[in-house]
Amino acid sequence: MTRIAILLTTLLAINIAQAHHGTSSQFDQTKSMEITGVVTKLRFVNPHSYVYFDVTNDDGTVDSWRCEMRAATVLKRSGWSEDMFEPGTVIQIEGVPAHREPHGCYVNKLQLGEGKVIERYEQLEDAEQEFVAPDRPATLANGQPNISGDWAAPQQLLQEGEVRRRAATGFRGFQYPQSDAGKLAASNFDLNRDNPRYHCMAVNILADWVFDQHINRIEQTDDTITLTYGFMDIVRTIHLNMDAHPDDITPSRAGHSIGHWDGNTLKVDTVGFTRGYLDGRAGVMHSDQFHVVEEFEFDPEELSLVRNYTGYDQLYLSESFSSRDAVFLSSTPFDPYNCDDLTTEFAEGH
Repeated sequence: MTRIAILLTTLLAINIAQAHHGTSSQFDQTKSMEITGVVTKLRFVNPHSYVYFDVTNDDGTVDSWRCEMRAATVLKRSGWSEDMFEPGTVIQIEGVPAHREPHGCYVNKLQLGEGKVIERYEQLEDAEQEFVAPDRPATLANGQPNISGDWAAPQQLLQEGEVRRRAATGFRGFQYPQSDAGKLAASNFDLNRDNPRYHCMAVNILADWVFDQHINRIEQTDDTITLTYGFMDIVRTIHLNMDAHPDDITPSRAGHSIGHWDGNTLKVDTVGFTRGYLDGRAGVMHSDQFHVVEEFEFDPEELSLVRNYTGYDQLYLSESFSSRDAVFLSSTPFDPYNCDDLTTEFAEGH
């Protein structure tokens, strides 16, 4: 476990708790608020869940509020459920007001009825059971290492202020080696208009594998390995019995992948991408010449998949870049993302 622990400590500064939308543009982080109301409904969706509630004012009038929480799939992984937000339940919220939505907020803490105060990133007690490794063979009948199942990056359930501090100095600080052509391609980038995540689209096969610690699914056959991402539902098929990529690839966001096993390491080569983004927040782009090489190192004892990857782009990058990440077999099952973005700021053109 020491090797994995060291890796994860290194990765904290890169991948920790990245929200789908930045909070500063939608919510006024310079202010705080407390409000009490009665739950009317819950939208338990991705990329953000919203709790709706009515607030009775001193003059007897009622205002309808809604406040934003984390994505439904990661809330489930933390032990939260829809049943917690039964209509008619008194709810007290400590949070941050929205900039442009007079009855909207961002939840930092909440209390339901007479229950305990719950932090935004809190792991609830009924989800804290120690993970018990299932009785599963290390290899399949065809001799392949058995990586079938549901996998996810470890949750980073830190206090909200610490999450925000590390996020601000971590992932978005990664510097891609852009060429002059790459810088030119990104020169007209507009965050609200162009970031794929703001439009329920995947960004790329690298960042999205561990983004927000959603749960991914891997399925194996004799000829293919299918990776279904828990974030934005991107699907990749790795073809195991192909020596080279075909000439007639239809470009896509996922690209075309071929791979082979070398012991417990799955080596994958992917080309055939559509033009897209390496960093959807900063507007760093890759061209249709983007080329990715990955090595998934499977540890059957730790039930981990450590991925080392390198990206190449002769047009938009001045040199290659490399990084790594890790996922572990998950005790929470895969759940399709089914993006339903309830954020209003982008739809209104802000």
